[in-house]
This record gives sequence, structure tokens and C-alpha cells, in this order.
Amino acid sequence: MKSLFTFSNLYLAYLDCRKRKRNTINALKFECHLEDNLWRLVTDLQNRTYTPGNSICFAVDKPVIREIFAADFRDRIIHHLFVRTVEPYFEKLFIYDSYACRKGKGTLFGVRRLQKFIRQIQNIDPKNYNDWWYLKADISGFFMHINKDILYQLVEKKIAVMLFEDSIKKELLWLAKVIIFHNPTKNFQIKGRSELLAKVPKKKSLFGNPQNVGLPIGDLTSQFFANIYLNELDQFIKKQIKCKFYGRYVDDFFIIHKDKQFLVELRGMINKFLKENLFLELNFKKCQIQKLSYGIDFIGYFVKPWRIYIRKRIIHNFKNKIWVFEKHQGINRDDDKIKKSIASYIGYFKQANSYNFIIETIKKHPWIKNI
Repeated sequence: MKSLFTFSNLYLAYLDCRKRKRNTINALKFECHLEDNLWRLVTDLQNRTYTPGNSICFAVDKPVIREIFAADFRDRIIHHLFVRTVEPYFEKLFIYDSYACRKGKGTLFGVRRLQKFIRQIQNIDPKNYNDWWYLKADISGFFMHINKDILYQLVEKKIAVMLFEDSIKKELLWLAKVIIFHNPTKNFQIKGRSELLAKVPKKKSLFGNPQNVGLPIGDLTSQFFANIYLNELDQFIKKQIKCKFYGRYVDDFFIIHKDKQFLVELRGMINKFLKENLFLELNFKKCQIQKLSYGIDFIGYFVKPWRIYIRKRIIHNFKNKIWVFEKHQGINRDDDKIKKSIASYIGYFKQANSYNFIIETIKKHPWIKNI
């Protein structure tokens, strides 16, 4: 009888997991007794005694205030084991224009794809380009309102038809249930500024949520499950509504159409679908229906047919990072961390039409050139 829960499979998942976490304290502790720790995990999985451990809870305030639950390194290995096993099968279900947390895609891919759509419309309808409209929307408190029962049913339905032996399917379903229905608010440790955590709005927090509602932001599995959950919306828009110019990054999506009234009605249809099928609803305060010629604000960039701009909020955050570094250089323990953050901003800016801004910034702060 074949099993997913083997030492070799856990070791491969560990290698995936450590790529970005190798220098963290928990990763180093795990690595000190790597073989023993992996064998202990294998035993716990095979005996069905594995339970997720203590999470780290903290808040971030960029770009907006959010509550984060970071799983222990040991649990991250389990997450990688599950995702690397089932991801190829779910990839076949996902539409091409779902951009988040997928190999070969991401924010830049999504932005370039949106720009390609706009150029296509210019080419196929040059005389009436100014008459085209777009709907830009996102979902209210998305991660905090995912219904775990619905999510598990979606996962269960797909695993049931995967090309695995029954023994492995049973293991995957058991593991999916353990991960999905784990409630990190029952076993956690607060890190960072507790006063910032207290400022997280209730609708954006897992604390006080109804039972079996909400996934923690910060886990690999949460990002993966988000794509499974909203694949239902993708299929509705692409197959039932048959929208050609549609794209989604997590819960942030756009639809481009020539008829403004169609988009107004579609907004209501989408909200109805979300409520009835996924127990979600649109954030109407952030929904926009505007002319395509105005440009679209999408995942950190402002997109037009032949230019991509950086949002002012991101430029402000970047300048603030520089100010913090220059004021506290040599005192702040996080100097290297801030440097890496600034370098990532520069890489981000290079993907847009911001050459002059980068040159001016380096002139004012020459040390940036050597990062």
C-alpha cells in the first residue's frame, strides 16, 4: 500500500520550505536535528497524531493594517508537502488569468496581461476605444470570510478524482481537513507591537470569527486554498458570463467591456453569486466602473496602453524606508532588512515607466546604487 507520508517526501517538502526560511531561528533549530525531526513528523503523520503547532501572530501596517499568523517551520513543511502533491492537478482547473501564487505568474505577469488586453481593445476597436469601460473590484474581508466547510468540499471533490491510489487519497483528505480546520487563534504567540495588533479591524481579524470561518494570512496553504475557493468565481465569469477581458490577483479583479450598463448589472450578478455560493460579498466602497482610457489601478501599478506607473502610496512608502535608514543607520538592528526592502522597491520600480524617478533617487541618495 503506497503512502504519501514517507521520509523522502517529507525531505523534498523540507527543501522547498527552507528556500526562503533557512536563516530563521525555527528553521535552524529544525535543521540541527533534521533527520530526527523529519522521522518524528513521518511517524505523526502515519499514526494520524500530527496536529499544527504554535503560530506567531503579529500585525503589519503596509500597505494596510493586517493580522498575520505565521505557522511554525515544522508546520510549513507539512504545508509544502500537501501543496506540492496536489498543485499540478488543481492547476489544470484554474483559468489562465488567475495570477496570484502560481508558477510563472505573479504581479508583473498580471499587470503585463492587463496591458495586453488594453492594447488588444485599441487594435480591434480603435475608433471606439474611448467608449470602453472597466469594472475593478475586490472582496470584503476575503481571507477572514472563507467558509471552511465549502472550501473542504471543493478540495475533497477534486482529490476524489486525482490519479492516486486510494490510500494516498485518504491521506490527502485527512491532511487537508487538519490544515483547513485548524484554528490558529487557539494556540499562538504574539510578536511585534501588540498595540498595532489591537488596531486591526474586527472584520479583518480571525479573533471572534464564527466557527469554521476564515483562513490565516501568511500561510502557503491559505494562498493556495484562496485560488481554489475563487476558482468558482473565475469559472462563473469566464464560462457562464463569458467575459473575455477578465483577470484576478487573489481577491482583486478587473473586467473590461464596451457596455457600461452591462458592467453595472454584472457587479450585482457577481455579488449575488458570491453571497449564494461562497458566503462572500464585494467591497462596494472599492468597486469602480470607469472609462478604460482613464487607466486601471491594479496590484500596485497604474496601467495604461503604453505606460505603467507606480502608485503614489508605494512611492511614499519607499521614501519613508530611505528616511528611516538614513536617520538610524548604524543604530537600527534591522539595517540589512531595510536595505533589502529598498532594493526590492528599486526592482519593483524598474518594471514600470519610472527610469527618471530611479535616477533622481540615486542622485539624492548615492548609497542606494551599491545595495
